[in-house]
Amino acid sequence: MASVEDIERKQKSMQPLLEQIARETDADRVQELGKQIAQMAQELGQMAAGLERAYAQSQGSGETRIVLTKEQRERVAEATGVALDTLVLQGAETWDPQMPRMSPATVERLAMASVADRKLKEEKRKAVKAILIELEAAVGDSPAPETTAAIDQFKRDHLDE
Repeated sequence: MASVEDIERKQKSMQPLLEQIARETDADRVQELGKQIAQMAQELGQMAAGLERAYAQSQGSGETRIVLTKEQRERVAEATGVALDTLVLQGAETWDPQMPRMSPATVERLAMASVADRKLKEEKRKAVKAILIELEAAVGDSPAPETTAAIDQFKRDHLDE
């Protein structure tokens, strides 16, 4: 994997070619320089992509995980009816920098909101499945192709299938 310094060196090595192509008047020479620059740019792109992959892997799952204290778990369970040991927040790049300054009360509110969101999604899914059962019963065993397509679209839109 290339380092940032390697990429910068490669960029600097392109500079004389860029200056040369700007001054060049011979069309064949301009094409030749253009090919060299394009090759170097492609190599730079590959180096940058490798570096980006390496950084992405080092960031992990992109989640911030917060283990709740016993008292927080009790309060969240009392408020929501759900036992939650670990709060998982998507978008580590947003949450990680805030963690040192985040109050325990904020963590609890986020945990309660997370539980509420999960419950809402579960209830929505149950309601959608009930609607699908009713729809399929109403259209019978051999629905029109348009009806089947509409039901399939409804499933994709509301069940993420």
